[in-house]
Amino acid sequence: MLAIFLDRPAVLTEILPMTDVILANFGASDAAVLDVALGRSKARGRLPFELPRSMKAVEAQAPAAPDDSRDPLFPFGAGL
Repeated sequence: MLAIFLDRPAVLTEILPMTDVILANFGASDAAVLDVALGRSKARGRLPFELPRSMKAVEAQAPAAPDDSRDPLFPFGAGL
């Protein structure tokens, strides 16, 4: 399991094959993240932005349209 704080989109393509689960949070407390990781609470939520597949995809995006890459690793709204 990878638990990661995402305050902005990140390129996680190289990390994805090394983990079965990505637990992304956007400002949750350490206690809340630990509760989910240990199964005491259920994970829920959706991505508020897409996670691009590569930096090349990021560079090709329009600055005013952050969710417009051709093949995102995880699209806007992905999640549980």
